[in-house]
Amino acid sequence: MDPPTDVLALFGPTAAGKSALAHAAARAVDAEIVVADPFQRYRGLEIAADAPSAHERAEVPYHFVGDLALTDASSAGEFAVAAHARIDDIRARGRAVVVTGGTGLYLRAALGELGFPPTVEPETRAWAEALVAADRADAAAELARRDPGAAARVDVGNPRRLARALELAASPAGDDRPTGRLWDESMRIPTWLVVVSRPREVLDRLIHVRVLRELDDGLVAELERALDTPGVSREALQIIGAREVSEVRAAGISTDELAQLLAARTRRLARRQLAWIRRWPHAHVLEVGEREAPDALPELLESWRRSALPIR
Repeated sequence: MDPPTDVLALFGPTAAGKSALAHAAARAVDAEIVVADPFQRYRGLEIAADAPSAHERAEVPYHFVGDLALTDASSAGEFAVAAHARIDDIRARGRAVVVTGGTGLYLRAALGELGFPPTVEPETRAWAEALVAADRADAAAELARRDPGAAARVDVGNPRRLARALELAASPAGDDRPTGRLWDESMRIPTWLVVVSRPREVLDRLIHVRVLRELDDGLVAELERALDTPGVSREALQIIGAREVSEVRAAGISTDELAQLLAARTRRLARRQLAWIRRWPHAHVLEVGEREAPDALPELLESWRRSALPIR
């Protein structure tokens, strides 16, 4: 099949099967996959990030998988620049592009023009993080003083988001941060955006199965190595599991308790991903139900073929 648009974008909650479906689609149309996931970029987090296997990468060219060391910092702004260049290169070579990922911000970064600000100065970031760690209420009050709009939008109960908002408010770079364009549906190039959907009870079951599989595959040992890596970046340790494995070390919780913690946090992630989906009301929803995700490939390709008016 010749794809009617240059880019197919697949989004959906974790464990819904979007990665498997993206791989099947890329094989069907001889496309290359751009992964919009901040954690699959890190070498050493393959299990925790559910990165594509060596066999899958031999079948289909993948981009932004394992391109960072655990000590490297990363940001959505930096990824946007790199992803735009890579997508343009793939298209220039006459290949179709499949973009997939469960991080809404990174998917938007790959597909849109969000105008990310320059990197915040390290001193400002350290100041904001220290203020949040010392007294979250004082940090929230300081954010309200510097940027009342951001204070009204941000979840001040989330220390990472509060610190990020505060560092932007205190930095000259913050004057150029993206605003409403983050939530619109504009695309750099013609793109067919598809949401891979499953019933909530099916998704919860798949999340549980994934957690158990990752634990069997050596998740704890992988994350312990990451935690013990000298100079490991803050960004790498935001992955689900790092905090929980730290708690295992500190409190000696059981494997069963760890599995429950990981599944609960993953379900919360899925809810946040569903919130991103609601921001894109014109995306095509592909209901997978209880099927294996690649079984939905004919429907996906047919919807792509019929996308005479792709989202732009």
